[in-house]
Amino acid sequence: MKTIMILLLSMLFCCSWNAKAQTKETLQNRIQMMTKESDPEKNVVSMRNIIRDYQLDSVKNSEDIDVLKGQVALSFLKAGTFLKFEIYIGLIRNKFNQTSYLNMAADQLFRAGNNMDYAQALAQKTVELYDSYKDDPSARPDGFPLEDWNRFMRMAAYPYYETYAAILHENRDDKTALIFEEKALKGIDLDDAMSSSITLYSTLLVSQGQEDKAREILMKLDPIQREGNDTYRTKIAKTMFTNQEASNFSLLDLHGKRVTLADLRGKVVVLDFWATWCAPCVASMPAMEKISKQHPEVVFLFVATRENGKDAALRVASYVKMNKFPVNALMDQPMDQHTELFQVASAYKVDGIPTKVVIDRKGKLRFSTKGYSSDRELINELEAMIAIAKEQ
Repeated sequence: MKTIMILLLSMLFCCSWNAKAQTKETLQNRIQMMTKESDPEKNVVSMRNIIRDYQLDSVKNSEDIDVLKGQVALSFLKAGTFLKFEIYIGLIRNKFNQTSYLNMAADQLFRAGNNMDYAQALAQKTVELYDSYKDDPSARPDGFPLEDWNRFMRMAAYPYYETYAAILHENRDDKTALIFEEKALKGIDLDDAMSSSITLYSTLLVSQGQEDKAREILMKLDPIQREGNDTYRTKIAKTMFTNQEASNFSLLDLHGKRVTLADLRGKVVVLDFWATWCAPCVASMPAMEKISKQHPEVVFLFVATRENGKDAALRVASYVKMNKFPVNALMDQPMDQHTELFQVASAYKVDGIPTKVVIDRKGKLRFSTKGYSSDRELINELEAMIAIAKEQ
């Protein structure tokens, strides 16, 4: 669920901003600072200051202002001031934005294990509001292309319904929970669903006497079976580079220790090119943490790239400290003559992030894969690539 919430929040930011890139980045940094503030009244002041500093218009920049109100609402929720939370949620103009923040609020209460009755009420309100406008074209934010909107609305149904199902299950209403979990997974290939969704779905099926269906799903989606599947391994092997030397690099980690690829000769190395501002990068981190723990014999290096500004290292260090992952974070450096390009990312021809690179024991580049769609796909793909790299 955390993965989808990150992607959802990212889309919320991206769909609304129509200013220049630098202004967007600065505004996003200001909003991110609000997420770290524990005093909701200070966030109210921050919201007013941001609206003043960026001269946000209540009509032209309504989407940006909705995001600010949503952040203020969540800070009141976290402080336990539910009345003010509801006031600021009610001030959000766009129904889609309102639904997104309602769902985030329900999910936060659920994860904290507090006020579960209130969490259920918010989750129910989320799905009811979503159902009320999902087919209403007027709910589409200005500047959001229709094709992207339709696709995103289908994607949004997943976390909205699933949050409600998970809370219902926690509150021991499995019969209703199963109805909404099946709504969440409708139209989604189960192979692309998060493992937590499959676990919840199978648990609910069993609770309602559908053990055979649950067993069939779990057998079909067992990642160990797929990882060992010869057909899948053969497919991955076809993407392997042959006799291509991996570019050496020398970067500092967050503690000032220098790390070079040459010093790692004899070990399989996985490079993860990422950035704190990249929602898919952040979304892939739980899967990367899981697979790195499963392979202590492999060196995982997380190369923070395209992090601009003098405070880049501080920003990355703050992210790592807050999330306690990734470990082995390295700072890629801008190129001297082209500061918009970064040294190691350019050397490995990274044209989009996240990008994962697998290097064998002999220092040969074997695989490079871009993007992120699901934990299951990422884990299966990297498992196969690591296994093949070990054989070289």
